[in-house]
Amino acid sequence: MKKEDFKVYRKVLDEITIFGLWKLSNKQYFDILESIVKEGKESVVFSAKDKEGNWLAIKIYRIFHCDFKSMWKYLIADPRFLSTKKDRKSVIFNWCKREFRNMKIAYEKAKIFSPKPIAFFNNILIMEFIGKDGKPALRLSEVDDLENPDKLYKTSIEQVKKLFENRLVHGDLSAFNILYHDKKPFFIDFSQGVRDNHPLFLDFLKRDLKNLNSFFKKFTDIIPLENLYEEIVGDKYDV
Repeated sequence: MKKEDFKVYRKVLDEITIFGLWKLSNKQYFDILESIVKEGKESVVFSAKDKEGNWLAIKIYRIFHCDFKSMWKYLIADPRFLSTKKDRKSVIFNWCKREFRNMKIAYEKAKIFSPKPIAFFNNILIMEFIGKDGKPALRLSEVDDLENPDKLYKTSIEQVKKLFENRLVHGDLSAFNILYHDKKPFFIDFSQGVRDNHPLFLDFLKRDLKNLNSFFKKFTDIIPLENLYEEIVGDKYDV
């Protein structure tokens, strides 16, 4: 893939990012960048293909158009990233690295429904594409008629529990960060995930559970928040 094949687009494809994409393409992690799947304040997700024609998702964190100072405050609260320098590139690159590491825990250790992390470099994260034929799966918030919502709710809670058992909390879980694919809930967007040595680990767990209950109560009977929290945490921590 040639550098000139890319255009600076949506304030995300700057020179640093173009170089990173070129490097990842040269290493054959992907071949063709296709189209925008999702655009947010911090990042843009593109669909892509590898040389075999398999679909991928490429998440690119904006380097020059994001509030890196706020991200830095959040990042250094994570003991894994205490030494992160307070400069734009250091923050963004570590933010991307953090999401990749959290995704590996979710996919490889907790074995929940989530995209397989493939590679990262600087501000670029390559992962499995969740969807079909280049069309991304809908978020739960976009699904009008959920099939078997009770099962979907219980599966989502079980996934939170599996993450917790592997010392990880998603930290930003909601119907906007869960994809509905093959009638299963796929957790995405792990950049705010924290380990159990984070001071707000249990607070974020409770917030994730509260958000799940807030969404699913429209479709099925839910388990009271305090009961859920106690069931998951048990005697591992002071409840």
